[in-house]
Amino acid sequence: MQKSVEVEFKTLLSKEEYERLMKQFEGNRMDLQTNHYFDTSRFSLKALDASLRVRERESLELTLKRKKGYIIQELNLPISKEVFEEIKTTGILPEGELKNEVDNLIGNQKINNFLSLSTLRMFFSYNNGVLFIDKSQYLGITDYELEYEAKSYHAGKKEFVQIINELGIQYRKSEKKVKRAYNAYKRIS
Repeated sequence: MQKSVEVEFKTLLSKEEYERLMKQFEGNRMDLQTNHYFDTSRFSLKALDASLRVRERESLELTLKRKKGYIIQELNLPISKEVFEEIKTTGILPEGELKNEVDNLIGNQKINNFLSLSTLRMFFSYNNGVLFIDKSQYLGITDYELEYEAKSYHAGKKEFVQIINELGIQYRKSEKKVKRAYNAYKRIS
């Protein structure tokens, strides 16, 4: 199991800003990923500002994210397709540290896959961090986002403001992808 801490800054992009950035940084690494989000039927994880997902790329990774101040704590666990199918079928996580962390939050409640979100992502080193340009699709919605992952909050915030100014991006508050998708899910439920 891998533990990590992220300091990230985001802004939503217009379609035109997204297309301009994709041309400007053409040739950088890209990948397509689908995040399958899980919560209890009462959305107990969301109520605790936590999220649980399986990220699907060439491989599968189970991730618990918890916000602590401006830092996001992540627990990551590589899983097999069989384990992923078992989680979807039973609503129970595989034994181990990640399951223990989730159980501390939700007790013995079962989880279910309430939505999936696909993101086409371009990413590359930029200044002292990593820049991500995302196009996300979920529940018939497409949105665009610029994210900057930094090593520290104060330096990262300053770098992010400088980056969006350099790139001519208008700042638009961006909730986490899971929150945007959850809000869309609630509107149609």
